[in-house]
Amino acid sequence: MAERLTVGIDVGGTKTAAVLLSGTGEVLATVTEPTDRSGSPRQCADHAVALTDGLLRTVGRPRDALGAVGVGLPGLIAPDRTFRDSIILPAWRNVDFGACLEPRLNIPVVVDNDATMTALGHLSGIPERQRPSCLVCLTLGTGVGGAVLLHGVPMRGPDGTAGQIGHTTVDPTGRRCACGATGCLNAYASGTAITSRYRELRADARSGDGGGQDTAPGAVSFEESLRRRDPSARRALDEAVRALVVSISGVVNVLNPELVVLGGGVADLGPSLTDPVQAGVSRRSFPAPARRVRVCRAAHGSLTGAMGAAVTAAGPEGAGRGDLP
Repeated sequence: MAERLTVGIDVGGTKTAAVLLSGTGEVLATVTEPTDRSGSPRQCADHAVALTDGLLRTVGRPRDALGAVGVGLPGLIAPDRTFRDSIILPAWRNVDFGACLEPRLNIPVVVDNDATMTALGHLSGIPERQRPSCLVCLTLGTGVGGAVLLHGVPMRGPDGTAGQIGHTTVDPTGRRCACGATGCLNAYASGTAITSRYRELRADARSGDGGGQDTAPGAVSFEESLRRRDPSARRALDEAVRALVVSISGVVNVLNPELVVLGGGVADLGPSLTDPVQAGVSRRSFPAPARRVRVCRAAHGSLTGAMGAAVTAAGPEGAGRGDLP
């Protein structure tokens, strides 16, 4: 039997990442491109086809070598895998994205929430005997997504909303969230929120210094500002960390996970983020689960969601659909 390749695509609010896996799970090629958030589902499907064909060309393989495609999307996924809605893709409502993409590729397409795909991508790199019974994942990017795996299986709930940790409340009288509620974790710990807060603090600092041109926001990255020990950047990150600690410690007390995985662009900060979150969760959670839980960055960095999508496509969900023409 010929090797069955799979592609995983992670559609984020800022970037779309894709990975091509061999039949043995080896990464053959990757690509990352900007996301067009104003695009329609059909345009997104066209982009997915272009990414897929580009990956195959990179390794000199024809499209008929591809067995299935997995796609992670930033929004609520109904139990029937319909994309219900999203603050990241507000024009998308009740979209069957698999039905948009499958006719273009003529192979099975598996669709799930992007945080769920990130959780599965991280889990795939852990030897089976060492896998946690409960894994919690937060994706910190344009928004804050969340997912929970129980014994390797995504926790979904009857409406498909289980695991949406980004919309747990960390301050009932706090910042307005894009979802319309007040004080959501998303309003403090997303890349959008951190950058916005940083710029606000910089503007206040410059105003207090008597004005002058503010060269930090936009002139250098937030990460570079942290390296330069910019007080505004440090404070913006500290506020995000505090919000993460409040939310995650509550989840730890409720679910007793062994592992909390942080993905998305904000997680690229590495130990500057994970170390203080780990310390804060250890202080705020019940002693026993606090000693057990470990906070870490997603194993494959910005490609973890795409990896999870590809691994999912390679599994029973991608292989078990023989009804396509």
